[in-house]
Amino acid sequence: MSLWVLDPKELWFPYKNEMDGDRVAIGGDLHWVRVLKAFEKGCYLNFGEGEDIQWYSPEQRSVIFPHLDSPAHDWIVPEGWSFHWDTDFIQVMQKCSRPQLENQWLHGQVQDVYAKLYDVGYAHSLSARFQGQLVGGLMGVAIGRVFYGMSMYHLEPNASKFALNYLIHFLRDKKWKLLDVQKLTPFLSRMGAVELPRDKFLDILGTQLKFRSVSGNWSDEKNWKEKDPYPSSHLWPRSFNPQDPCPFLV
Repeated sequence: MSLWVLDPKELWFPYKNEMDGDRVAIGGDLHWVRVLKAFEKGCYLNFGEGEDIQWYSPEQRSVIFPHLDSPAHDWIVPEGWSFHWDTDFIQVMQKCSRPQLENQWLHGQVQDVYAKLYDVGYAHSLSARFQGQLVGGLMGVAIGRVFYGMSMYHLEPNASKFALNYLIHFLRDKKWKLLDVQKLTPFLSRMGAVELPRDKFLDILGTQLKFRSVSGNWSDEKNWKEKDPYPSSHLWPRSFNPQDPCPFLV
């Protein structure tokens, strides 16, 4: 299937009667560079197993600004809890998939993509442990100074809330200004999330992608020594198959 795609700022739909305002493309493939380039354009995968590949960029984007005051501002790690980057990526991702649900978006094909993004240093997991046991966490993708929070799970009450609180504090300490959470929910609203029009989100995204990506395993603190802005990391893939017409890649 050919790829129907827009520049999210132009909002052009070749097949508008078959597309909605949040879904911006159908087709393409799941090569990890294509998926990473989609994130660079503010787009992400969202399709069920057996469906056509679909890409989304919501008209109203839900974000958290870690550098601003939020309900998590004065939060401290509760006794008995600890949080760890990139030590349990596959386990966290599989739990986030909620395999008991029908029409889940984080199915096997998509898990393979995120596993590859983890291998090359752009996908990350945050494990929430209570008394040493893995009881929750979240996963996402980080490029520039943007963290795309993709999914979370909990086996103990508050594990997801605690993991998100930890993430907000972590990003604030690192001077990051954009945590994307895609769609607003009552829980995310209580955590400080707000909605932005797509154009405004893309403008902010562009400013934060000018910074070097902190790639690699985040459990290794030395990766955080490369935080200098301009130019972007040489590890950032700037090209793909030159015969591929996908507009994500230009």
